[in-house]
Amino acid sequence: MSPTRRRLLQWSLVGGGLLGPIAARGEAPLPQPPEPGPAAFARRAGALRDQAIAAGDQGFGAVVMQGGRIVGEAPSRVVTNGDPTAHAEMEAIRDAARRLGTRSLAGCNLYGSTRACPMCAAAAYWAGIGRLYSGAPPSDDGPPRMTAC
Repeated sequence: MSPTRRRLLQWSLVGGGLLGPIAARGEAPLPQPPEPGPAAFARRAGALRDQAIAAGDQGFGAVVMQGGRIVGEAPSRVVTNGDPTAHAEMEAIRDAARRLGTRSLAGCNLYGSTRACPMCAAAAYWAGIGRLYSGAPPSDDGPPRMTAC
């Protein structure tokens, strides 16, 4: 079987392609809300914010969703990783791209515990994320934009 065909088969067998090659390698799938929707994704971002605070980091959390499923998530790791770019949104985008096995997150939306900063909005823009949402209840912040520095 060709490598391309093998990868397509993995994507079709694992969660309809939503979890991609990561799930095929045996990584645990992300927890999914029992009733997916904007409020549930906003609650999960809030729970990740609480997780960041408990770890001694800044109080931010973010979730990337596609097709009604969470495909990436993260708390802020700026303090714990000593990385000024490890904002929750950036980390969630990295997680989703890794799990999906692609740098394009077209068809995905990002839910953050607060409004995305310009760096995170730019990362979402370059990743192809369709819309940004923030807060609970979630506020539609529109499509990500590039802003002048």
